[in-house]
Amino acid sequence: MSNIVIIGCGASGLMSARMLAEKNHKVTVIEARDRIGGRIQELNGKFSRPVEAGAEFIHGSQSLTLGLLHEAKGEAMQLNGKHYTLSKGELERGDLMDDQWDELTQALNTLTTDTDMASFLDKHFKGATYQDLRNRVQRFAEGFDTADIRRVSALALREEWSETDEDHQYHIRDGYSSLMQYLAAKVKDAGGTIMLSSPVREIAWRKGYVKVTTDAGGCIEGEKVIVTVPLGVLQKGTIHFTPDLPQHRTAFQAMGFGGVIKFLFEFNEPFWEDHASRNLKNLAFLFSDADIPTWWTQLPDKTPLLTGWFGGPRTFNAHHRTGDLFAQAIASLQYIFKLTPAEIESRIRHWHIADWTQDPYTHGAYGYTTVETTDALALVTKPVQDTLYFAGEAMYEGPSMGTVEAALTSGKETAENMN
Repeated sequence: MSNIVIIGCGASGLMSARMLAEKNHKVTVIEARDRIGGRIQELNGKFSRPVEAGAEFIHGSQSLTLGLLHEAKGEAMQLNGKHYTLSKGELERGDLMDDQWDELTQALNTLTTDTDMASFLDKHFKGATYQDLRNRVQRFAEGFDTADIRRVSALALREEWSETDEDHQYHIRDGYSSLMQYLAAKVKDAGGTIMLSSPVREIAWRKGYVKVTTDAGGCIEGEKVIVTVPLGVLQKGTIHFTPDLPQHRTAFQAMGFGGVIKFLFEFNEPFWEDHASRNLKNLAFLFSDADIPTWWTQLPDKTPLLTGWFGGPRTFNAHHRTGDLFAQAIASLQYIFKLTPAEIESRIRHWHIADWTQDPYTHGAYGYTTVETTDALALVTKPVQDTLYFAGEAMYEGPSMGTVEAALTSGKETAENMN
């Protein structure tokens, strides 16, 4: 018998577990995967240094993440280098913002009633004059937020974009997994239990009692349960609740959850630093109109790794065979660098493609705010008979939506609010 059962051993689940175990609750964390971390995943082995297949950045002054990093005696490395934009074959210094983007910001600041971003653009930025702006807004919303502009809240994007601190982006020197290992150690030190390789099939519950059944038929009983699995899993309905939660099911569908496919290419050397036909000296980020549009380096770390990012609703309709995705990435790099596929492939030391849309324990990447999210969150973040709780990055409301900071915050607040 466990006082509290926690489903999911990612950032949110581990944060809740650590806090509750240290308050002398008997805590059992159940994880479907054979590892901790969830959408935080470190790849070792054939790469010359550990790389992040999932969450990677600390965006600006995210106090809870940075505080935990300090507690764990970790180090945040501030990104440096230059931003480039490639559009219609023309390379420019800088990001996507220009005078038209300033117009967009001004129009958003006059918005008082929420609407989806596509409707907002149709109303305020029609016609050929603004076609390029509409394309850039879509690419940015899909890339940064994994959002569908037909669903994403214009007010939420306004808040997020106004809070985004592009000058202060960080990598964790030892990777996000080091924070997960630190939290897991704290859970165990406080007497908590972590069960891996245990996908949950059913949560039977009544006030003051839960029974969690895994795919293998194992049962864990407790007084309360915190469900921290990704929103994509809740939307798929792979975990059954008995009795059912029909209002919650409707609310989960009203919330946004986007997809991401991440491409990790380590090269023999950083050829882009002095490549004659397309010189990207001190490249930090490249935003482009290629099929795989966004690429970045590890600066100030000199590892010759290029990371490609393909996000948004198109990822769910992509050709998900690894060979097709690899070819798509090579074609994008061919366009970006003006090299032949053979010239690019000959420079690759090792590569990996992380297709989070096909991950059975995620079904996507992370949440974004729809016009309906606020009402949905009011329901799903309210404890059910003080027995059933939901937490995770998608259960957070604020400018850090979709980040590890959001997951940690949700986990912390849920633990604090338990009686």
